[in-house]
Amino acid sequence: MSLLCPACKTENASDATVCTHCAAVLHPPALQPASQRMSLLEQAMAKPGALPVAKPVASPVPPPPPPPAAPVTAPVTAPAPMAAPSPPPAPAPAPKPAPAHSGFSMPPLPPQPRPRRRSRAPWVLAIVMMLALMGALGFEALQANGVSLSSLLSSLRSPSP
Repeated sequence: MSLLCPACKTENASDATVCTHCAAVLHPPALQPASQRMSLLEQAMAKPGALPVAKPVASPVPPPPPPPAAPVTAPVTAPAPMAAPSPPPAPAPAPKPAPAHSGFSMPPLPPQPRPRRRSRAPWVLAIVMMLALMGALGFEALQANGVSLSSLLSSLRSPSP
């Protein structure tokens, strides 16, 4: 016994749950056992052509204008004087195709705040403190060795042999 599809009137096998031609459900879901029910995804996979597919619509592009016709002239019998050739006419720019518009436009982003520039003062202060500490430690080392600041300066001023 075959089943008749209520949508397209195509004959299907008696155990079929969807139409082989249009993928319409043949039995109401309440009459089918739960193990035989097909989800919408399974129905769509059973018949790939059953779901309508939106085709992209091409925007109409006007054809380019025809080139101007060359004027007909009478044949020249006397030699014409040589003149500089005129440059060929510039080709008309081709019209730009209209961008495909999907109907969705995103609002502009709000202005972002600029990040604050950090001050260099803490680093400069740290370097100055480090130099002062190194100078104090060096002076202390000289005093521990019995070298006075005046004798150190005099030895730096005198030429060495």
